[in-house]
Amino acid sequence: MKFQMDDVVPDKGKIFALYIFLIMALMVTKSAMAADAKSSVLPLLDEIQARSTQVQSFSCKFTQERHLALFSKPVIFHGLLFLIRPDHLRWEFTDPIPSVLIFSGDKGMRCNDNAPPVHFDLTSDPVMRLVAEQLWTWLDSNYGKLEQMYSVKQQGDSTLVITPKEQAMADFIATITISFSNESKQPELVEIAEPGGDLTRIHFHDYNLNVALTEKLFVECGIRD
Repeated sequence: MKFQMDDVVPDKGKIFALYIFLIMALMVTKSAMAADAKSSVLPLLDEIQARSTQVQSFSCKFTQERHLALFSKPVIFHGLLFLIRPDHLRWEFTDPIPSVLIFSGDKGMRCNDNAPPVHFDLTSDPVMRLVAEQLWTWLDSNYGKLEQMYSVKQQGDSTLVITPKEQAMADFIATITISFSNESKQPELVEIAEPGGDLTRIHFHDYNLNVALTEKLFVECGIRD
């Protein structure tokens, strides 16, 4: 039985909702505290914030499992993530279906396999502007705004559970659970539960912190060897 990309992610809205929450999982290390630097009521957030202020860039690898009711086995993706704070990010699937999403300031692009890149400008693209606004809200540590949109709870010593308050987002995402490394406080495992029972599980590994990243990563979509 062959699968199509539309079977894995059935509509454009869900693609963007997942991108938001996948990116947010990595951004929570920057935004866990209030903008006025008040101490959090969650001990884990204090630890994460202390580490995050020391990290301005990183790269890592990830493996994503997409568990769908339609399939008996999960669909497995592999990819790479590159980030420079505050506004450069590259989320890249390397296989089985190569694709790239790039944010660079108020510009960006999307590529799918061998198709030509699709460029977008956040000042004129309302859909991608919504994605970026969610992303930058987390990046900018606007915790007052975050508290209005999301509920964040600590589970055990190294796990956060995030629940959207707004119905528009709750239609796509039930909860997102993030487990952090005890040593580095970087995300190791992210689980995104959807209201219909589907589940996305992402394992992050091979982190390189404060690494020098070439500008080409954020202006070129081409899949690299």
